[in-house]
Amino acid sequence: MNAFDCFIKWNVSPKAFSIGQLDLRYYGLFLITAFISASIVFYLILKRENQSLFLLPVTLNAVFLSALIGARLGECLFYFPEYYLNNPLEIFIPFKNGVYTGIGGLSSHGAAFAIPPALYLTAKNRKIPVLWLMDKVCVTIPLAAFFIRLGNLFNSEILGTETSVFWGFIFEQRNEDFPRHPVQLYEAVCYLAIFFFLYNFYKRTQNKIPQGTILGLFLSLTFFSRFVLETFKAPLNAFDQNSLFNTGQYLSLIFIFAGAIIILISSLKGKL
Repeated sequence: MNAFDCFIKWNVSPKAFSIGQLDLRYYGLFLITAFISASIVFYLILKRENQSLFLLPVTLNAVFLSALIGARLGECLFYFPEYYLNNPLEIFIPFKNGVYTGIGGLSSHGAAFAIPPALYLTAKNRKIPVLWLMDKVCVTIPLAAFFIRLGNLFNSEILGTETSVFWGFIFEQRNEDFPRHPVQLYEAVCYLAIFFFLYNFYKRTQNKIPQGTILGLFLSLTFFSRFVLETFKAPLNAFDQNSLFNTGQYLSLIFIFAGAIIILISSLKGKL
């Protein structure tokens, strides 16, 4: 028996189906599912809090647009700055040399930098506490991230390092014949676990803990798991190959410390 027969041969086409000349990809379907699932959870939270349901479209649209823009800018400027600073139009224009290429590459760290300002402006505009809104939105984000990572798997992207574990994936869509860590699934499982933890923590502690606590927990838990799982990812650039930590890990450290500081400050304020 071939040694590779015990591994998982992943040969799923990224195209789910076609409508005429339009190809619908699994990633897009998972992205829609992420948005809908986050909307449902946020709706349940607003109902539980007796808040205006008008906050639902206003907040989620702000989160979605800021995340999309921030994620794209983060991918280009954090990981491939030299190329995109010399070719800035390619950041958002889906054409290259007159050929449609689509817009590929999104960074969750970029989204994490972009979402807080959008939520700040939303909260100020609606005259509600900023940290209250951030806490509630942070409950929903890990669930959305779970579906997005599944989309990455179906896209055969965000690849792991080579491995010999029996659950390794051979990404045949990329013409590979060796197994890699299915790091997309590792992340998806972590994010789903964090979502269930935060949602249950919110329900148990509603209005009993200082505002900002859930925000701090979300940042610390999400990006600590991200820091650990980055060790299973294939390097994206020369910097990642030669540095002690890769780009994703350095960025994750910022949010881990930010989360810890927010929890500390929230706790101290709650005791005053």
